[in-house]
Amino acid sequence: MRTLTTERLVLPPWDDRFEEDLCRLSADPRIARYLGDGRPWDRARALTRHREVLAHWVEHGFGWRGILLRDGGDERTLGVAALNRLRRSVPGIEEPVIEIGWWVDPRYWGMGLATEAAAALRDEAFTDHGAERLVALYQPANHASGNVMRKIGMSRHGDTTGPYGEAVRVYVLDRSDWAAARCS
Repeated sequence: MRTLTTERLVLPPWDDRFEEDLCRLSADPRIARYLGDGRPWDRARALTRHREVLAHWVEHGFGWRGILLRDGGDERTLGVAALNRLRRSVPGIEEPVIEIGWWVDPRYWGMGLATEAAAALRDEAFTDHGAERLVALYQPANHASGNVMRKIGMSRHGDTTGPYGEAVRVYVLDRSDWAAARCS
């Protein structure tokens, strides 16, 4: 479980130090509006998800990571960058597949941090975990997430409906397309 670093970020594997930050971030309506049912998470829901994320690391050897500034200028977690086994089936997406996602504290929106973290996790998925395909899901009103997906080389696969009846857009990146982009 190595820590990833980028030009500006440190992305350590998820552990108990992130519990309170997950409660804080998931309770923020600006973040939660595009997560599932769009409602901020109460503490119990955040703690349940925290335990699930820890278990995912044990089972799969990858998972969520905290997003921290590399220079240590802010001790709080700026967000979450995540690789997960897809939690539910998506039409036209064959298992096994790894899902990528992210949340960033609204104080840091517009700084390119989500793109920087997502690019590092994209590369981790293909180099360290043998992913053949990376998938990302977002609600179409969340234009910023769609932009991050395109910036890291993903392309639109289609649309579906999420577990709460919400519209969900699906983006994918195949290993061959990732490898070709790295060679050019």
